[in-house]
Amino acid sequence: MDAWTWGAVAFAVVLVIAGGIAWWLARGCVFTMIGATGAIVGGLAALFSVVLLLDPDAALRVAAILTIGSGAWLLGWALAGGIRGQRALRAEEAARVIPRA
Repeated sequence: MDAWTWGAVAFAVVLVIAGGIAWWLARGCVFTMIGATGAIVGGLAALFSVVLLLDPDAALRVAAILTIGSGAWLLGWALAGGIRGQRALRAEEAARVIPRA
């Protein structure tokens, strides 16, 4: 195995770990959990493509596409969860400030 293959394996493992950390930090946020699930599944698929595909060039291409796609998936859903959480926090603070009659 050459350096490119080890790099693809390392990126896939890092993506799975990032998805696990995002799941752990999600605290019930469905958006972040969707992103984390996609990152874990995509990272495992990229890892299996490197291991199972016989053609190394095709395996690296598939692994790169899956890793980039899954990383973007995680980023997008994590940002959506963060924005949703921030809006909920601001709405909660605004509701506390406004006195109810």
